[in-house]
Amino acid sequence: MGRNSFYWTGKSQRAKEAAEHEEQMRKYYSENISRVAMETKIYSENFVFDDAVSKSDKCEIIVEPIDSVSAIMEYSAPSPTAVLNFASYKYPGGGFLQGSRAQEECLCHKSTLFNVLSKFEDNYYAENRKDLNGGLYRNKALYSPNVYFRGYSARFCDVITCAAPNYSVAQRYGCATKEENSKALKSRIEFVLNIAKENEVENLILGAFGCGVFGQDAAEVAQVFKDNLENKFKNVFHKVIFAIPQGKDGNYEKFKEVWRQNMKNKNQKYNKK
Repeated sequence: MGRNSFYWTGKSQRAKEAAEHEEQMRKYYSENISRVAMETKIYSENFVFDDAVSKSDKCEIIVEPIDSVSAIMEYSAPSPTAVLNFASYKYPGGGFLQGSRAQEECLCHKSTLFNVLSKFEDNYYAENRKDLNGGLYRNKALYSPNVYFRGYSARFCDVITCAAPNYSVAQRYGCATKEENSKALKSRIEFVLNIAKENEVENLILGAFGCGVFGQDAAEVAQVFKDNLENKFKNVFHKVIFAIPQGKDGNYEKFKEVWRQNMKNKNQKYNKK
């Protein structure tokens, strides 16, 4: 057997489990899927957001070495909570049915999210595929309220489905400079925070957005989030959780370091777990 046989065996098994999960969610949670799909909002770069307004005396920042599903289990109740889905721009659930296991696929494997996103193939994903913007994509997103999640207990959590700029693709085909990628990244992150603010989210679960195969630098992503949360979105949210599994990529350590340095907003509490 080839060198990657264990990977492909694992991927094949995950694909089988994904298909079984999708069928199970469709069978037992069709009401939730239909309701969430009906209430899902589509956001584009033409949407005009109201100005951000501080809602609390402080915003607690938590950088924790856990995955997004674990963060949902821990932080989604009782306050209004949303999680950022580091989404595929082109396909609902990314490679979920093919057995991939990035952040979006892990969210789908523990929820009705894939079933919901699949309902937007024609009026969202198909349109996205017509305009890839050289791999940097566009400011487009879905906001899905009260998606059912299951872990050690049942939870309902809002989901912001938005793709980061794919710098790996843009760089590979010479479609964007580093400066152009940074500009798109800043715009995309502000777009995500505006969506959360627009929907009155109190607890916001984020992470190393685009820092996997999309090729974004974790230190830069962390700094862009920090700049926004200390300025334009200062104290807009009650709690912001950066859920970043600790691994060889060093993303957790990079986020931790950025948030530890130069905390200029004295009304923010940095909680390193």
